[in-house]
Order: sequence, then structure tokens, then C-alpha cells
Amino acid sequence: MSKRAVFMVRVAGSNITTTLMPVLLSLSVSDKVGTHSDTASLEIDDTDGRIVLPRIGAPVVVALGWEGDGVRVVFTGTVDEVRSWGSRGGGRIMSISAKGMDTTKKPKEGQQRHFDDRTVEDILKQAGQTAGVTEVEIDPSLASITRKYFEMRDESFIHMGERLAREIGGNFRIQGSKAVMSKRGGSYTAAVIAAWGQNLHGWDISPALGRAQYSKVRARWYDAQKAEWQEAEEGTSLSIDARHDHRYAKSNEDEATQQTGSDRATSERDAGEGSVTIEGDTAAIPDGVCIVTGARPGIDGSYRIESVTHSYSRGGGFVTQLSLKQPGSGGAGNI
Repeated sequence: MSKRAVFMVRVAGSNITTTLMPVLLSLSVSDKVGTHSDTASLEIDDTDGRIVLPRIGAPVVVALGWEGDGVRVVFTGTVDEVRSWGSRGGGRIMSISAKGMDTTKKPKEGQQRHFDDRTVEDILKQAGQTAGVTEVEIDPSLASITRKYFEMRDESFIHMGERLAREIGGNFRIQGSKAVMSKRGGSYTAAVIAAWGQNLHGWDISPALGRAQYSKVRARWYDAQKAEWQEAEEGTSLSIDARHDHRYAKSNEDEATQQTGSDRATSERDAGEGSVTIEGDTAAIPDGVCIVTGARPGIDGSYRIESVTHSYSRGGGFVTQLSLKQPGSGGAGNI
């Protein structure tokens, strides 16, 4: 006997799972590397108006799993939008959209300030405090990076965090009152298997993309003491006869080196791409690893997970779609 998918939804502190069961049409949760917030959406049969319209900013918790195995929380955030639509012949539908970041709060508010000789940790904590973000978690390898001068010119905490992440090779996200800066392509242990004949529903993978690949990356910086331009350059793991030059000059050697490190990680990540759909698996996380097996030689192997979308529907059960990047070991990309 096949397992039955199960869910749990809490809104504004109330568990509405039982009320939702007969009227929930679909539920989706998406989380992507390099974006400031994950999202959730619920589509509900609103024929009888059983569900009370939630207020904007109300806390939302979503959990998914399988009967007998329990559920795991896959989303924590707040209501961002409530929409109702219908027609004479099509019935009535209500949709609820939520984001991991409370869009009614200060993180979206612009700030006018600068920082002198401050670490990434200092910058994020001080700007985060102004934005109402009370907790900041930073990968230790990124926390001590220093900026001699860093400016926010009517820039929100959200966009500043994303910009800083692109410069130092990080991933930035906000969840509630917590901001996280993780290292791009970090050595995380989280991995899921996508195996043909077991949990793999389908795949669409291109393990090698020529346009995105570079064998070297370069950034320029100005040496004020020597009064001349200098270059920071490093190689990637890709065997391509092309170099990527960062468009904008950096202010010093340290920043140029950090930028080349970030560009190297980006080039290696974008060397291949694809997607797989598997049986619902809450262990899949962005920037984790997906190991594909049973597709075909040259495709099978490990990939870095770019985004995760969990989907539950009344007729379709529970599936997880993974967007993949960065072909790794196991033969992926050897075509």
C-alpha cells in the first residue's frame, strides 16, 4: 500500500489543518539560494467561505510529510497577500501567499549610512538592528571579512545583504527577525537521492553549458600608493579557454580577491543546470546536494541544489522539484 501525504498549517497561532483538509486544492513552498526570502502559497476551494480571511502579517507555519513518518516544518513566515477570485461557472477560490520575511516591517526600508573599517558581521548586525532584524547568523569564514568603507545610499537591508553576498561569495536570506549569511557552495552534509525506479519521477538536465563557463576570473583594483591599476586573478575548475572580467573596479586588493572568489564559485555553479522531480522529501534544502542515479551515463552524479519547491495537491499527492546547478562527482557532465 502506498503512503499518504499529510500536511499541517498554522496561521496566527491556530492549527487550521482539519478545517483545510476538505477544501485545500494545492499547497506550495519554494526556497531558493541567493534570494532574500522563501515563499508559500495555498489555494483553497472557497465555495462555502469556511476559511476566515487572514490578516496581512499574520504568522504562518507549514509542515509536510508522509503518514506514519510524521511531518517536518518546511516554511515559517507571514501572510503577504490574500486574494479571492471566482466566476459564475467556475466557483470561488481563495489564495493565500506568505513570505519568510515580514513584508510589512522595516527590512524593506531604505537606509542612509556608511561603515568605516567594519567586518561583514558588524555591518549586518548594525544595519539589521535598524531594520528590526534582531538575530544575525554568519558563516565563520565570511564574518571577519573587513570593508574599509561600505555605504548604504537609500538601500534597504534586504538589498544591501544581497549585494554584499554577491561580493564575498555568500547567500543571504531573512526569515522573520533573523538574517543568515551562508557561504556559497559550502561543505554542507545535507544530500538527497534522486534514483530512477525508486523516487525519481522525471528529470530535465543539461550537465554542461558552454556560455556560463570560464577557466579564469579577474577583478581590477587601484593601488593608490603606486598610482596604477592592479589585477586579481584566479583559476576555476573548468577547462574552458575564456576569462571572466568583473565589470566594476574594486577599491583595494582584498575586495578584488573576494570578488574573484565569488565569481569563481558562480562560474562553477552555472557550468550545468537542470531539474528533477522526486517523491516529496523535506530533507532537500537549497545549496545542499542531489545525487542523480539511473538517468544515464554523463547525467548521473552529484549536483548542487539551487532551489527547492515542495508541492502538495488534492489529486497529485506530495512531490519535490529541485532546480540543479554545478555538476560534481560521479560522472555528471562527462559527455
